[in-house]
Amino acid sequence: MPSAADLATDHQLGIWDAVVLSAAAEARCCLLLSEDMQEGFTWKGVSIENPLATSRNHLLQALLGDDAEP
Repeated sequence: MPSAADLATDHQLGIWDAVVLSAAAEARCCLLLSEDMQEGFTWKGVSIENPLATSRNHLLQALLGDDAEP
């Protein structure tokens, strides 16, 4: 698995963002909530979504319930 440093370099991420994303991929997460990272970016099966965005990822919507609004 590429290191967080490689991820940061290859995709122009901050090192701490790359560490978080790398750890999420290693833990087999499929959704990472972040206000700071690029929404919609997917790496190793992990999709980044902004929890404050007006439209929500279907996985986040399912977790929050159908009637939850942003």
